[in-house]
Amino acid sequence: MDAEGDVEMASNAIDALMQAASCRTGLKIRIPTRSQQAAQLSSTEAALMQSVRELQARNRIFGTLPTTDELLDPAEERDKGEFSAFEGGDSSIADTVRHEIAVANGEVIEVDSDEDDDDEVDPSITRKDILDLCQQLEVGCMQYGDPQFSLDLSSQLRKFRANLRREELLNARQTSLERFFSV
Repeated sequence: MDAEGDVEMASNAIDALMQAASCRTGLKIRIPTRSQQAAQLSSTEAALMQSVRELQARNRIFGTLPTTDELLDPAEERDKGEFSAFEGGDSSIADTVRHEIAVANGEVIEVDSDEDDDDEVDPSITRKDILDLCQQLEVGCMQYGDPQFSLDLSSQLRKFRANLRREELLNARQTSLERFFSV
């Protein structure tokens, strides 16, 4: 038979064989297996193993070289059962992906009920750190760069630093010395 690569022709041939086999009880059908690998498959495997050998020569792979099957189907990625997070199956996964896309596009606004304390967010950088950075930038402006630009930037940094100090003084609380020293 010359049905390789033609699905319809192969299907018709199998139907004809099935009809013939159903009429005869002692008929055995033997379909020869493919003994040779496709040329593209063997060349791809050879290129993959050559890359693995190069990695081993560059000390990127240690120990014994993995086989092609181990590379293509590593034990870490094999199916380890059902995922409990998506018990609804494929439709649940698709719904979750659609929801995440809608959130990313701004079509849906997610509300986290756990984070009600938006006013009390701890700053990742303190005022003292900002003041120090302003002072360092002022020094850097005077040492490097265009004098006019450096003077303008240095002036703006001084104003910003003065504003930070003013806010710090306005928000300061008066405390007693006894709070710092315990008797």
